[in-house]
Amino acid sequence: MEVLDDDDNYSEQLILVQQNLRSMPIEIVQRYAESTEHLDLSHNCLKDLSWLSEFEQLRYLVLDSNRLHESQLRTLQVPLPQLEVLMLNKNEFSDLAATIRLIRRLFPNLQYLSLHGNPICPDGLHLQPFSSYLDYDYTYYSNFIAQSLGKLKFLDHAPVKRSFNYESFPIKGHDRSENTLVNTTKL
Repeated sequence: MEVLDDDDNYSEQLILVQQNLRSMPIEIVQRYAESTEHLDLSHNCLKDLSWLSEFEQLRYLVLDSNRLHESQLRTLQVPLPQLEVLMLNKNEFSDLAATIRLIRRLFPNLQYLSLHGNPICPDGLHLQPFSSYLDYDYTYYSNFIAQSLGKLKFLDHAPVKRSFNYESFPIKGHDRSENTLVNTTKL
């Protein structure tokens, strides 16, 4: 395994792209967690993210193309309040409400989030041709995320626009009167 870091900045940036990682090796965590601010683990096979809690300086995290879904996010038990940028493009997140609940809990100060290429993101990357609902679906998706993540400034490819008009965007598990998520397991 080749670790790409900048010796002058002593591993502020750690890039482990296409290393076939299922988890982070303990020796890498021990050596780099204390000083890494930017971590890129794109194109791996991550199954466990519990080690991320050791990266207390982490501000920028790229987990693109890892086949991640909600269960992998649940392996991270400790929030990372310092994280500002999270890239989760081309993964397998399929439950919008569950994914955003996890992101809100784990990354409370997130300012930039990208979910392109996931089943929950109606960005046209995985939709059937001739879909007439793309604009409507993306507006619903972006409004839901903007309302759920109050500190978010950018979503996918654009600045966040907050709209409080949910009447035309029925959200499963969303209580319009309180503008909060409700537990849908009792329904």
